[in-house]
Amino acid sequence: MDAELNILALSSDQIGSINQVPTKEDSEGLSEAEQDLKSLKDDAPNDDLPVGPLIKKCCTMDQGKSANRIIIVAAVWLLLLFTYSGATPILTIQSPDGDSIDCLDRMDQPSLQNPLLKNHVIQETPSHMVKTEEGFGWQVWHSGGTACPRGTIPVRRFETNVSHSKNNPDAADRATRGHQYAIAQMQNQSFYGTKATLNVWSPVVESPDDFSLAQIWLVSGHYQTNDINTVEAGWQVFPNRYHDRQSRLFTYWTRDAYVRTGCYSTHCVGFVHVSSTIALEAAIAPTSTFGGDQFDITLQIWKDGSIFGELVVGYGREYRADWILVFTTLSDHATTIQWGGEVLYRNTSGMNTTTQMGSGRFPDEGFRKAAYFCNIQIAQENRTFLPLQDFNFTMGDTQRDSYTIKKAHNQACGTHFYYGGPGPLRSASDRVSFTFLLFSFSFFVFVV
Repeated sequence: MDAELNILALSSDQIGSINQVPTKEDSEGLSEAEQDLKSLKDDAPNDDLPVGPLIKKCCTMDQGKSANRIIIVAAVWLLLLFTYSGATPILTIQSPDGDSIDCLDRMDQPSLQNPLLKNHVIQETPSHMVKTEEGFGWQVWHSGGTACPRGTIPVRRFETNVSHSKNNPDAADRATRGHQYAIAQMQNQSFYGTKATLNVWSPVVESPDDFSLAQIWLVSGHYQTNDINTVEAGWQVFPNRYHDRQSRLFTYWTRDAYVRTGCYSTHCVGFVHVSSTIALEAAIAPTSTFGGDQFDITLQIWKDGSIFGELVVGYGREYRADWILVFTTLSDHATTIQWGGEVLYRNTSGMNTTTQMGSGRFPDEGFRKAAYFCNIQIAQENRTFLPLQDFNFTMGDTQRDSYTIKKAHNQACGTHFYYGGPGPLRSASDRVSFTFLLFSFSFFVFVV
C-alpha cells in the first residue's frame, strides 16, 4: 500500500513584484515584524558581490545588533503564533487520535498575516508540477472521510509552549551531539531536486526528548560559516513535540545551520499552505508491519524556475511555502542531497538508548523487515527526473552495531538502500543474550 506525496522546493533567480521587500527609504515606519522580514531579505547574498565581503560583513557584525536580531525574530514568531490563535476556524475536525485540526481560510494562515505578504497571490499549480495520483485517507485526522472545505487549509492545533525550532548557538555541535545517522548522499554537484519512496514505520522512542525520523535533505552551505541552508521533509516520531508516539509527516528548514532560524512545518514566516487534504504534523496511518504489509509515501522536492522560493507538498494537491525571505546558499540549487534515517537521543538517564531507527531491524533483514528508500531519482535543471545510479554513505560517529545502512539494487526499486537498527542498548542486550546462550550450550556439551 502506498501514497504519493510531492514536496516541491522552488527557487528561481527572479522575484515577483508582489513579494518585493521595501527599500531602506521605504522602511521608515515599518513594524518590527516588517523590518525583520526586510532584514532577512537584506541578508541574502547578492550574486554581484564576491564571497569575501559577505563573510567579512557577517563576521564583524556588532554583537548588540545580533542580539537585537534574535529578539526581533522571536517577536515575529510570537506575533504569528498570536495571529494564528486568534484566527477563527471555518471547521474544526476532531481526529480519532486526539488531534484537533482547524480548517482555516487560506488567507488567515500565520505567514500571510504579515503586511509584506498581504497581497500575495497563491499559485494553485506550480509550473512543471509532476502529476500525482489522487489519494485521500492516509492520515488519521480524515480517516472518517472528512476533509477541510475548498479554500481552507488544515492546521494541526498546537500548544503555545511547543518550540518550533531546533536553535543552538553551536551549529556543528547541534548537528552531531546525540544525533545518530544512517544516510545515503550525493555531493559536490548542482542539484535541483530529488524524489524517493520510503516506507513508514512506528519505531520505539525511549525518552520523550528523543526522536526518530526518515527524511530527505536538500543542503547547501557550510557549518564552518553557519550558512547551511536545508529543506527537509519526511516522517518523524517525536513524543515531546507531538505528545504521542505516532509517525507524523513534517517539513523543516534552516538558513543558518540551525543557529537562529528555521522551524517545523507551517509555523514560520513565509509558509503558504494550499492543500485542504494534507496536514503537516498529522499522524500517518497505517504504518508498515514487520513481516507484513508495507506502507510507503513518495516525497518529491525540486526547484521551480518560474517562482522565487516556494515549497509545495501535494497528494494530488499541494502545500506551498514562500522561501523568498529565507534561503541564501540554497536560493539557486543544492550542493548535497541526502536520504535516510536520523535518531536523536539526549541520554538523560545516563544509559544507552533503546530508540529505534526505521523498523528497529538491521538492513540485512531486507524487504518487509527493514526500512528502505526506493526508486530514488535526481531532478535536473530542466525539472526532469533521472534514476539515481550510485551514492555513498555517511554515518558520522554513529555506532555501527546500533544503526547501519546497506546498498541494494533490483528492477522494481533501482539502486536503493535499507537502513536502521535497534539502538545501542538493544543491540548490546542482544549480544549479551547470544553470548549467554552460546556459553550455556558450550557448558551443556562439555558436561554431557
